[in-house]
This record gives sequence, C-alpha cells and structure tokens, in this order.
Amino acid sequence: MTSALPSLLISIPEGVLDLGWGHPSPDLHPTEALRIASERVLSQQSAVPLQYGAVQGFGPLLEALADFLSSQDAYGNQPVDPGSLFLTAGASQGIDLATTICAQSGDTVFVEEPTYYLIGRIFLDHGLNVVGIPTDANGLDTEALEAMLRDGHRPRLLYVIPAYQNPTGATLSPDRRRKLVQLAQEYGFTILADEVYQLLHYGPPPPPPLATMDDTEEGSVVSLGSFSKILAPGLRLGWVHASPDIVQRFVDSGVAASGGGLSHFAAAMAQATLEMGLLQKNVAELRRVYATRRDAVSRLLTTDLAGHVDFNQPDGGYFFWLTLLDGKDADGLLPTAQEAGVSYRPGTAFSSVGGFRDSLRVSFSLYEVGDLAEALSRLGQVIRSG
Repeated sequence: MTSALPSLLISIPEGVLDLGWGHPSPDLHPTEALRIASERVLSQQSAVPLQYGAVQGFGPLLEALADFLSSQDAYGNQPVDPGSLFLTAGASQGIDLATTICAQSGDTVFVEEPTYYLIGRIFLDHGLNVVGIPTDANGLDTEALEAMLRDGHRPRLLYVIPAYQNPTGATLSPDRRRKLVQLAQEYGFTILADEVYQLLHYGPPPPPPLATMDDTEEGSVVSLGSFSKILAPGLRLGWVHASPDIVQRFVDSGVAASGGGLSHFAAAMAQATLEMGLLQKNVAELRRVYATRRDAVSRLLTTDLAGHVDFNQPDGGYFFWLTLLDGKDADGLLPTAQEAGVSYRPGTAFSSVGGFRDSLRVSFSLYEVGDLAEALSRLGQVIRSG
C-alpha cells in the first residue's frame, strides 16, 4: 500500500536546489557501516539491545564514547569521564529535556542573535521568554551579555552554539568561553551549549566544549553532542556532557525513569561502530567531503558574487552566512530565487525580532560540488539582477 503521508522531514520541490536544509546528503549516510553494526548487535544472541535500557544510557556506549571523545583534538585530548555523559534521543530532545529540568514557564532564556531558527519553538513550548543577545565574528558578545545581567536581567538558561554557529559559522573565542562560564557561575544561570558540529572541523579544531571549562561541583554547563552529524540522523541519538550533579538530574527525570535509556537499540548500534572503528572512519570521511564542498562554495562566492555579498568562510560545520550588499532584501528575493530553481533560508528566520533582512544562510552539506555550483550560479543571477 502506498502512503500519502511523508517519510522524511526534508521536502524539496522538483527542479529546485534548496540550500536551506542543513541535512547530510544521502550519499554520505554510512549504510554499509550501519549494516555491519546491526549484524554485530543482532548476532550476539543477546536480548539486551531489545530490552529497556539503563536510565543513564547503554553502559558500553557511554564508556566507548568517553574514550572516543577523549582522543579527539576537538576535545583538547582531555579525559572524559563516562559518568559525565547521558545519552539522549538526539540534541533537540536533549535540549527539550534540559529545559524541563532547569526552567519553568515564565522564565527567561537568552539566545544568540541570530540563532538556530527552530530552537525558539522548543523554548516557547515550555512557556519561556526568549531574549536575543548580539553576536559578532567571534560569537556571542559577552560584554553585551554582562551589561544586560548587570542591568538586572536574570535568565534561567542561555542557549549558545559555540563551534561553527548555526547560522553564522562563527566560533566562540577562548576568552569569551571563559567569560561566559564565569558569568553563568556568578549569576546562576545554566548554559545549554549546542555543540553538534564540534567534531566537524576542516582544519585546526575549535576550542574544547564548554563543559570542559565548568569546574564547579553543581555545574553550570550542559554540552550537547549528536550522532546525527557524525553517523546518521535517523538513529535519533545524542549525548549530554555535564557535571555529575547535572547528569544525575537527567537520570532522575520522569521520562528517563519511566522509559529507561533513550534510543537504546540505536545506542547499541553506535557502540558497535565505535568498537569496530567504523565511526572513526566515517568522521574522517565527513571532514574530507565537507571540506571539499566548503572550499568550492567559498571559491564560487568569491568569484561569482564578489561585490554583491559579504561572508566569512566557516572553519567547520555546515553553513555560510551571507550579507547582501546594496540594500538588498533576502526575504524579498526569495520568491524570485525559487522561481529560478534555488532556495535558501532568509536571515529573518534566525532572529527573535525579525532582524537580518539583508542576510541569508546557505548550507553546503546536502549537495555534491556540481549541484552546489549550479545552485550558486542560479542564486548569483537572482542577486545580481535583484
């Protein structure tokens, strides 16, 4: 029977190259590695992966993940304790659970301005007041944040994307990271650090995750990682990295106590990929492919759109943030772009106050270099004639 209901989140009209989606392309899914992992999991004559899982998460994966992260340059080669990890059903679910644990309806959450365009929905679902904090090329402006705190603003949470920010591609500088953690400790708010792009660097690694800088016993940072960006989003598997006290709050949550470990079978699959070295190979391949795509987009923007857009090349992640010159409006150009067979995400989508009308985000993760070149050629024609 053919279903009329969709099977995927992504939906792109035929004939359109849509640069608005920050998704991996189908050819980058490691189907063979996951087939091998699933056979390993199911051939072990054990019902453990099919039962309710331990509340903190599948123990063998917590240990293997801690070893893996400890070996990564992007974690500063610092030892990660398995007890500081909690497995989630992806970063979005982890953020939702963290909001449940750390905030109540009516509280305020600070976000970067601009920020990930769908995060506001999670906070609004929880009845939070969303307030934007300015950013620049070095990430969140901690001086502006401190000024707001001194003026009496008291957030319960602060949501930040420290490495290869979505949408700007900026990376929070080491000095600002230290200042941010200091402010969280001084003013008593919790940082939700969405660090899903931490391992996708295409050159020198970013500074280590914010959780590694949190030296208080009670903790003030919840760092969130995701297998969606390094293995496959369909697994719906991620992790929290935080102080043991914060991890215990996740363990004590109602949803974890009732249902047991989140994405338990997927966790067993991920553990198998680590045990066999398959995840490590996949991360290396993703860095290689994405670096090639990023470099191609940078060249095309520099040559075909010189004098029409301003941008900074990201050092990792998925995105370029383009600022249109000559007063052009990204929202106004979008219908014309879609008629020309290309689409993007306008800057207003990433603002809590409808700002950034002269900006847009394009992703290089979904398409191969040839399609990216065609998409940017179409976009260039629209911008030059707009």
